[in-house]
Amino acid sequence: MISSGLFVNLCIFSFFVSIMIAIRIFLLQRLAHKYKWMSGIYASIVSAILMIYSVTYQQITYDLRFLPLILTVLYFGYRAGAVAGITMAVCSIYLESHWLLTILILIFTFLFSLPLIRYRKQFSLLKQSLLCFFIHFIVHVLLTNYFWNTPIQSPFYSEIEYLVFGILGLGVAVATIEFYRKFYAVAEEAAYAGSDSCKDEEDSFFVRIMKKELEYTKEQLESFINHHMDAVIITDLEGRILRVNEAYEKVYGWKAHEVVGKTYYEIAGAFSKDVHENIKKTVAEKEAINRVEVVRARKDGSLVDLRITISPIFNGKDELIGLSGVCVDISEAKKARKELDLLHRKLKESELKYRTLFEYANDAIYLLEIGSNHFPSRFIEVNEAGCKRFGYTREELLSMPCQDIIPRDSDIVRKTVEEIRQGNLSFTLQSQFTFKSGEVKKLEYSGKLFNIENKKVLLIVSRDRTEYLETEELLQKSEKLAAVGQLATAIAHEIRNPLTAIKGFMQLLTEKASKEELTYMNIISSEIERIEMITDEFMSVAKPQAVTFQSIDLQLLIQQVILLLQPQATMKNIFIELHSYGELPLVYCESNQMKQVFINILKNAIEAMPSGGEIKVELRQKDNNHLHIQIIDEGVGISKDRIKHLGEPFYSIKEDGIGLGLMICFNIIQQHKGTLSIESEVNKGTNVEICLPLK
Repeated sequence: MISSGLFVNLCIFSFFVSIMIAIRIFLLQRLAHKYKWMSGIYASIVSAILMIYSVTYQQITYDLRFLPLILTVLYFGYRAGAVAGITMAVCSIYLESHWLLTILILIFTFLFSLPLIRYRKQFSLLKQSLLCFFIHFIVHVLLTNYFWNTPIQSPFYSEIEYLVFGILGLGVAVATIEFYRKFYAVAEEAAYAGSDSCKDEEDSFFVRIMKKELEYTKEQLESFINHHMDAVIITDLEGRILRVNEAYEKVYGWKAHEVVGKTYYEIAGAFSKDVHENIKKTVAEKEAINRVEVVRARKDGSLVDLRITISPIFNGKDELIGLSGVCVDISEAKKARKELDLLHRKLKESELKYRTLFEYANDAIYLLEIGSNHFPSRFIEVNEAGCKRFGYTREELLSMPCQDIIPRDSDIVRKTVEEIRQGNLSFTLQSQFTFKSGEVKKLEYSGKLFNIENKKVLLIVSRDRTEYLETEELLQKSEKLAAVGQLATAIAHEIRNPLTAIKGFMQLLTEKASKEELTYMNIISSEIERIEMITDEFMSVAKPQAVTFQSIDLQLLIQQVILLLQPQATMKNIFIELHSYGELPLVYCESNQMKQVFINILKNAIEAMPSGGEIKVELRQKDNNHLHIQIIDEGVGISKDRIKHLGEPFYSIKEDGIGLGLMICFNIIQQHKGTLSIESEVNKGTNVEICLPLK
């Protein structure tokens, strides 16, 4: 087995450890500390000798060559260990065939041992050595049995024998070296104690140096106390004052000779109980009392705010012999802190008022940062109304770029940037904006441009004027309708009577007129009928007739209207097509008024298609409560700027129109609690959609 070979290695290793100690004692007392590289060479020589007396078992070599290297690293450092490792690698190349395995084990052991540098002070030398050898043992087993080209036939106990002998060798070596170091230290101390220089203390050069050091230290301490900017006081354990500095005299008003020798309780007066408690606590716990704020009386009776620190003073035997106190005058600081607290409280109240006004304002308020290109770059602050308007949370708005919320090509941004570029610091604008929900609002917003921390910011207060403008528009329409009613009444009285007389005389003239005159008479009669029709429309606006609502089959009603208008449509090469989707319910409405609505809309569609085409009428039930009717033509269309005026009195897109037809349609649908909307595109056609409630 390998035990005998390892035992020989252990004896050789122990012998050379003893030789090293002997050399240190008798020949080179300080050589190992002064020339650490020589220790590395000595360790490599011992390792080479151990290699020579190694034992081979099943093609695996066992010896204790790494023990000298571990001791060199621990006692002389990694530089000496590096010298020993390099020298040992060179010796391995010359002494054995598997020298590459030795070098690999050496390298990996050294690398895995490096983390011990940081934590080596936490372990004793024996623990450090055993830990290093254990790392080496793991590397040795892994490389030898699993990564090297050797058969795995060695029994487990051969590795255990190597581990046991290595631990035994390290234990013996460390114990021997540590015993020598302690013995040497005791011997040096005893030699110094018995020397003449120690006995003759008065003439000792060492004592003179110590006295000078003490005097120098005392001068430094005196200078520190005297020139300390804060009041310093030193007392004994009973509170008797031993020393104060100049700063103490300025803070308290007492001179040094007036307080030295007196107890601190006599000086403190009404605050003596507080002083006694602090001193008692410091003496009992032998720990400092740090930065305690107190009030003390000066010599003239005035009060001063102080921050004190009381620290214990120990002698060389760690015995408590006195106390030191450092007092910092914080009167001005405390006064400034009170003023600062007052200012902070006022600012907080002001901020609270601002925050309340900001958060609960009905108008949307935004604070935006303006970039170098005059475009808003990001939101700095936004109130709750502003968040609801955009449909985002406050956190989302503040984290998103401004252009992701308000496109740069929008009207609102374009107008704002134009005002900023013109140098206007304050402005009020109106614009229309489409929000994320698809809702279109008409906004009136005021802007104020200013700087915050060298950044341009824009404060926007935005108000939704949609309802206001719609109300104003309705008011204008109402005024027009009122004017129409008044005009209609006047026209009815002023035109109908003479019109009746004209019609009567025309009938008489027609009986006696020639054939040529009869042609002109017919033209005059048709124009008189047109005047009557216009008068009737005026009268329907001025005096709406009583209506009777009943359940109507709207599909049948529209078929009747189409049948009525089909000849006129055929003459213009127009085909009217009716589509109904599903089984349609009856609609609760007034049939004559609804017939008038469909006649007006279909007539407009026919007149908008001079070149012919197709008109689609579609009926469908989209939900349980409403019926939708769409009338789609392929006419000339209507521009967007004119669509918004449709339905207003006296506004017509036809040359001979008076603008009352669509107005009456809108009024009828509104009376039926429905909606009428018009979508159109020039040269592509118009889509009129009517939505009527079923009940």
